[in-house]
Amino acid sequence: MCPGWSLIIKGETNSTENAFEINFLSDSIDQIAFHFNPRFSESRIICNSFLSSRWGQEENTDTFPLEANEPFQIEIYSDQEHFQVFIDDNKVMQYRHRLKHLALITKVQILNDINIASVELTKRELY
Repeated sequence: MCPGWSLIIKGETNSTENAFEINFLSDSIDQIAFHFNPRFSESRIICNSFLSSRWGQEENTDTFPLEANEPFQIEIYSDQEHFQVFIDDNKVMQYRHRLKHLALITKVQILNDINIASVELTKRELY
């Protein structure tokens, strides 16, 4: 997820009871460079990083354009300083990189209450 790359996930949630998460993982076992966690029960999105065996300070937004059982597209774009998060082409938040060596991010993990239609990694121009 070096600057200029986007991960685009298209899918649908299953219910309003559960959340799902998208994690950008590094080769190191105990590192989550970016944790994206929409929570339907709270109508907000939580983001964080798990580095050096501990969670950092949570960041969140009350902008919550997701609806249960409705299709969505989430794009997570990396620029030089932030992950920019778009849902259905609308920017909902940005999250400053906490893992400075973005080339160490080698895996994406998608968990919990979600049906995935497609996952695409694409190179874009830097915004």
